[in-house]
Amino acid sequence: MAETLNYSVIKKYNDYELREYPAHLKAQVAVRDTSYQKAIYKGFSLLAGYIFGGNRSSKKIDMTSPVQVSESTKIAMTKPVIVSGEGLFSVAFIMPSEYTLESLPEPTNPDVKITRVESRTMAALRFSGYFSERKVSKAKKQLANWVEKEGYQPIGEFIVARYNPPWVPWFLARNEVLVKIQTSE
Repeated sequence: MAETLNYSVIKKYNDYELREYPAHLKAQVAVRDTSYQKAIYKGFSLLAGYIFGGNRSSKKIDMTSPVQVSESTKIAMTKPVIVSGEGLFSVAFIMPSEYTLESLPEPTNPDVKITRVESRTMAALRFSGYFSERKVSKAKKQLANWVEKEGYQPIGEFIVARYNPPWVPWFLARNEVLVKIQTSE
């Protein structure tokens, strides 16, 4: 069974949750395509190459869940540089918790970037079924409404998380939409 990124639930209301995530590493690629579904397939292929030995050590890295995808709507001035524009997505695999930035093998594909994600508070909405643009859009709107109703301030892009391989029956498929929340620190 694949490792899943741990989190603590701070608050729960029906399918909505406010969660605290620990710092973690992710491998990510920027892909241009027309939908979340197509971006996941294209990004998955590039990232799978990395974890199945496409790295300087030729080491296989265990698969984790979920696969995350977010649509870029602005220019990021950090590394990796993500160019703005419609149809540009960031697809990411969470790296197994046993790795550090120093111990994770270096990708041979220059499009695969390894980044550290600091601990953060996220609002989340779980939804099931086939992964479609319509479902993603609906879930993003629902989560945005809940976040506003609860008085939270969202930060950054919505992240869509897919936990299951495509062959899992639609009624068992676990998907989520998440957004970082401003906390008083």
